[in-house]
Amino acid sequence: MKRTNEKGITLIALVLTIIVLLILAGVSISMLTGDNGILGQANNAKEQTEISSEKEAIQLTMINKEVSNNSKYEIGRKLYKKTLENSNIWDVIVINETQEKYDDGWRYISKETEVENYGKTKYNWLVNEDTGEIIQLEEGKYTELSYKDELAVTEGLVFNVDSNNMDNSDLTTWGEGVSLHGFEDNTEEITNKGLNFDGVDDYVEFKSTADYSKGFTLSFYGINYNEGAFLTKQNGVDARYSCRFYLSKNQFKFNTSKNNADSKWSGDDSIGNNGFLGIPCSYSLGDKAYFDLTFDAEKNEFKLYKDSKLVDSDKVNPDYWHGENGGQQIMEEDSIYCYLGRYFGNDANDENMGWHFTKITIYSLRLYNRPLNENELKNNYDKTIAAHFLE
Repeated sequence: MKRTNEKGITLIALVLTIIVLLILAGVSISMLTGDNGILGQANNAKEQTEISSEKEAIQLTMINKEVSNNSKYEIGRKLYKKTLENSNIWDVIVINETQEKYDDGWRYISKETEVENYGKTKYNWLVNEDTGEIIQLEEGKYTELSYKDELAVTEGLVFNVDSNNMDNSDLTTWGEGVSLHGFEDNTEEITNKGLNFDGVDDYVEFKSTADYSKGFTLSFYGINYNEGAFLTKQNGVDARYSCRFYLSKNQFKFNTSKNNADSKWSGDDSIGNNGFLGIPCSYSLGDKAYFDLTFDAEKNEFKLYKDSKLVDSDKVNPDYWHGENGGQQIMEEDSIYCYLGRYFGNDANDENMGWHFTKITIYSLRLYNRPLNENELKNNYDKTIAAHFLE
C-alpha cells in the first residue's frame, strides 16, 4: 500500500503563533493607549488646539475692547491688590508652588466665561490689561483669595487667631470672651506680619466649652523659639489635668496627662504617665512651620500633618480621650481656661513648677472641635499661606 505524506500544524507551532499574535496585539495596544500612545497623542493635540483657539479668542476680545473702548468686550473679573483702600474689593490669584501673586492690572477669566464669537471657556486664564500677556492657570495649582471669601474652613471652628485679621485696639476681632495680657506694654508685637509673644508675660486667655466628642484639629502656622507649650487648657492646681500642645526640636507634642495613651509616641512611663505624646517630625526651633494635629474620637486616631501632608498616625487607648479625666472631659470643662503663650508645669529643664511663658510668633492658629479631612486641611493651608504673602 502506498502511503501519502500528510502535512499539518503541530501543537508547538500553534502555541508559538498564538504567542507572536499576543505580542503583536500588546505592542499595538501600547501604541494606541497611554500618554505616549497614538490615542493619547491625539487627545493631547486636540487639547492643545483647543487651548490655542481659546487663547486667540481672548486675545481678539481684548484687542476689540482696546480699539472700540466698549465695555461689551470686557471679560473675566478685574483683580485688585489687598490694601486698605481696596478693603472691600481686593481679589488676588496666588500660584501655590511659587506664591507668585497677580492683582492690580490683571483680569481673572474662569471656566465657563462667555467670550464673544467663541462661546464658554474650558480653561482658567489670567490676562494683563496693559501688556496683553495671557497665562493659562492649571487646575488645582493656584488659589483665589478675595475680600468676600472665608480664609478657612468654619464648620467646627472654636478659636481662630490670624495676624491678618486681628487688631489690638478692637478685641472683638479676636472672638468672644478673649482677653490679652502683657501686650499693652508693647503693642508693636501685634502686626499683620505676625503675633509676637515675648516669652516674659504675653499670653491670650479664652474659654473653650464646645462639644469635643468628635475629636479636634489644631492648626499652627508660626515660629516656636523655645520648648514650652504654645496652647494649653488647664489651671494652676493640677498640671496633669490638662491638654497641652508643644512644638519642639524634631517633635510635635500633645499631652493629656491623666490617662495612658499606649501609643508608639508615648513618653517614659517610669513617672507613672505615658499620656505625653512626642510625634517625630522635621522641625528646628526658630523655623517657620505649618502643622495640623487631628484626633478622630471615633477611631481613637491621631494624625500629624506638615504643610498639609501626612507625617504619621497612630491609634491610642480609648480611655485616653473618652475616659474619666481624659482629653474630652478636660477640653469640655467650663471652669478652666485655654491659654495661648503660657502653661502651668515644669519649665523646659523639668524644674520650677509654676506658670511659664512661651516665646513664639503666630501667623495663624485654629482650634476645631472635630477632625478635619485632608481636603479641608489642604484648603486651609493653601489659603492661609497665600494670604500671608499678600502684603
